[in-house]
Amino acid sequence: MSQIIDGVHESRTLAQLRDTLLPKLISGELRIEDAEAFLKARGL
Repeated sequence: MSQIIDGVHESRTLAQLRDTLLPKLISGELRIEDAEAFLKARGL
């Protein structure tokens, strides 16, 4: 049961990251290197 809950939390976290980063990457506001630094700064 705990694995299911962990999976749900991870899925929500990844969806939130996608929704935050994808529009910025597509628009050119953010570059891949910047996105990597963004994730590293947050321990991801």
